Amino acid sequence: MEEKYDAIVLGTGLKEGIISALLSVHGKKVLHMDRNNYYGGDCATIKLTDLYKMFGEDPATIPQNMGRDADWNIDLVPKFILSGGDLMRMLRHADCLMYLDFGRVAGHFVLYKDNIHRVPCTVKEALASKLMGIFEKKRMADLLQSINDYFDPDKKKPMKMDPKKNTVKEFFAEYGLDDETRDFIVHAMSLATNMDCLNKPAYETFEKINLYTYSLALYGASPFIYPMYGLGDLPQAFARLAAVWGGTYMLDRKIDEILYDENGKVAGIRSGTEKAYAPLVIGDPSYFQEYVSEVGKVGRGIVILKSPLEQCAKQSEVETDKAGNKVFATSAQIIVTGIAAKNGREEDIYITTQGYQHRTTPKGLQLGFISGTVKTDNETELEPGWKILSGAGILKKFYKVTKMYEPRINECESKGIFVSKSYDATSHFESTVADAIAMYERITGEKLDLDSKIVRPAIPGMELVDQQ
Repeated sequence: MEEKYDAIVLGTGLKEGIISALLSVHGKKVLHMDRNNYYGGDCATIKLTDLYKMFGEDPATIPQNMGRDADWNIDLVPKFILSGGDLMRMLRHADCLMYLDFGRVAGHFVLYKDNIHRVPCTVKEALASKLMGIFEKKRMADLLQSINDYFDPDKKKPMKMDPKKNTVKEFFAEYGLDDETRDFIVHAMSLATNMDCLNKPAYETFEKINLYTYSLALYGASPFIYPMYGLGDLPQAFARLAAVWGGTYMLDRKIDEILYDENGKVAGIRSGTEKAYAPLVIGDPSYFQEYVSEVGKVGRGIVILKSPLEQCAKQSEVETDKAGNKVFATSAQIIVTGIAAKNGREEDIYITTQGYQHRTTPKGLQLGFISGTVKTDNETELEPGWKILSGAGILKKFYKVTKMYEPRINECESKGIFVSKSYDATSHFESTVADAIAMYERITGEKLDLDSKIVRPAIPGMELVDQQ
């Protein structure tokens, strides 16, 4: 390990994996280390016995009807993937898709007036939705059609106002949308975490809504997809790519010290008696507590369910297995907005479910997840979400509150240290990938072009031969 590298990456979470792979494929010599003996860090995928141990419970108490441990693949930070979003673009850019297999998510839903409704994503769905009255449906459909025509490269039809100048709030007023419809559009379609966009130019929000509808058109049912066997294969896919390009990986290696030179710049790391040197050290907040600030808390719950959520299954498309047999839709995402929660919350609550269709549970059981920003350790802050999950019969529940951190960028990056943000409460990866891209661009000073595709190096001895 006593070598010099261009960069040392600490932690094998998704963000760190993305950055390690990108640096490797762009010609940098990278050493990637993790204190754990598994990939994924905070967003790892683990077995049921490991989940019990993590929460201080004895795996011997797991009921026999929970099935084989090998059939469980449980994400610690569950998030779905927007099929047309930046993570999929990243996987294509880095040529990682060969390592992954995806299944579609059966439906995307929102809690509205105490009932779960499928999110309408097209003009046709908006007009048929039971989310709102007939006149409100027409107003919302008109806005969605206008957004679609504006971004359609074949139409490029101007909107009533200029989205690069006029605010989201002004557009909503122009179309006469009520507060609950505005709340629904911002949170469930543009996937915003708050209503700050209302007073900003509408272009970015409408662009996100257009991406949402584009993603829906790719696979139908919902705009989200999910890896078979859980999210754990994502960081491993980027690790494999980095290894192809010469990256060095070391798991189960404790980081004892960050090394600095006489000018206070980072110089490398020490693990035990061994040292590795690099002018850049990158990692998650757990490796750099002295350079991060707490910005909030997120509560996350993992539950084992008897059955799918009935309200979601009834509104999902009928799915069949390879033999043509009908299967219940076990995968769903539900957003409970602050208005819908009715408990004084301003932030959303995110709920996801999944099961055997994505090979994360044994047959006949489901996994449910709940997350949201919280102020205390009291799980009742997420009560509207727990109420929804209880409808599917909770067999076992785990809950934990963790602190969220963000780096003090000016303080650490001036020393050559780049730290990722903690994973937020959202149930999708858009903010995660945005942080990874922003970090990469600050590290390299270059704009990342996700529309290009990396060409893998030829394997020695396998070059094409002119056959004549």
